[in-house]
Amino acid sequence: MEDVLKFEQAPIDFTLSKMPDVAGVAVDSKDNIFYTTRICPGFGTPVIVMDSEGKYMYGFGAGIIKNAHGLCIDNNDDVFVVDAMRNCIFKFSPMGELLATIGEPDRPCDNGCVNYDFRTIKFSNDSFNHPAKIDVTDQGDLYIADGYGNARVHHYSKDGRHIKSWGNPGDASGEFNVVHGIGIDRQNNDVYVCDRENERIQVFDADGGLKAIWGDIWRPTDICVRRDYVYVSELGELLYIDNVLFEPGTRRHHSQCRVFDKHTGKELARIGSADGGAKGSFFTAHGLCLNSKDELLVSEVFIPYADIWIAYPEGVGMSSKSHPCLQKFRRVG
Repeated sequence: MEDVLKFEQAPIDFTLSKMPDVAGVAVDSKDNIFYTTRICPGFGTPVIVMDSEGKYMYGFGAGIIKNAHGLCIDNNDDVFVVDAMRNCIFKFSPMGELLATIGEPDRPCDNGCVNYDFRTIKFSNDSFNHPAKIDVTDQGDLYIADGYGNARVHHYSKDGRHIKSWGNPGDASGEFNVVHGIGIDRQNNDVYVCDRENERIQVFDADGGLKAIWGDIWRPTDICVRRDYVYVSELGELLYIDNVLFEPGTRRHHSQCRVFDKHTGKELARIGSADGGAKGSFFTAHGLCLNSKDELLVSEVFIPYADIWIAYPEGVGMSSKSHPCLQKFRRVG
């Protein structure tokens, strides 16, 4: 496929030498970069803040957040962080003051799920069980992807009031297997959902009515809608983790980012190659966002090899400590 849109890696001078396990990334109104990490060498801080050029500014969330996954920033520059392990969402001021908590910390919902293994979910629940990511409308409404231990999308009001939830475990239309990423179309508040292990994007209206399904997506992890384009990060199928449904080695799709036409679903660009260690490529693309210049920031998670994963069984192109877990890209031409 010849890309209609073209991207190049943009230089960014990070002042942090170690940025492992960058689960989510977002920018504020000044293009300051906020990212979440679950491995915090030298900081012990789950949310790190840098200026637009990558200079470290400050961090927050220590002692509150146990497992920072996704995050988003609203029009007031308030920061919403999904704590997957504590089963809630924390709202912070831009400087890290805790403003509100959505959900009951440390109390996952009862839906039959064992150890946040999505294959054991018996039914969905309107409260949280290991949620993953979040996005916010221009009006301040929150949409939460609750997908590791639940199969649900939750809609909350600006003041934290639960409005509606939808979705059930399965692979039929409107059902989910790992609701992992979520993105709002600011033009009409359509909700784009990364249905990761069903390898598709499902598009809903603001009330949860199903509008479209995009197939042939390689384990999508995050999604961002900006004007006429939809940006998707894909974990691919070289990484075997989180009780996935496919058998390791049966498919070889690599991690990448793709850009689609919002109106037609047509693929317009791919970012990344099969060599995850190459410049501008990915091993585990996990989060993304766009700044005010429409530059694309892509984050990656990193998990030690001795842990629960199998990657690149042939031993080629495996990740290294030098591989950046946060990269920036810009449109060319």
